[in-house]
Amino acid sequence: MASTQRTPLERPAANSADSPREAFLALTRGAARMQIAACSAAARSLAGWAQAADRLAQTVGEELLRRVDGDSDSAELVAGITRATSAHLRELSVLPRTATDHFDARLARVPIDN
Repeated sequence: MASTQRTPLERPAANSADSPREAFLALTRGAARMQIAACSAAARSLAGWAQAADRLAQTVGEELLRRVDGDSDSAELVAGITRATSAHLRELSVLPRTATDHFDARLARVPIDN
């Protein structure tokens, strides 16, 4: 038959480094570092997207002006815009890796568990 008597839970000896306050401060510092790294990576990604969009708009604009000025025909216009779009999509495909690398680099500066 099982005993109904309760045994006290064993707790590790508390030292000042593992106090609840110190643990909370360490958690808060780690969370702040992660938030700063995430915001910085997001800003870098947004800036990269804006630069890529600007390059696409400039290239498409130049292609359209060449067509309007009569320096190219319709087939050349389509080919130029296709090249610009392809380059733009390649630039966009790199952005997530760039943001991730930036995030990892920010976190690696100072260990989170400090």
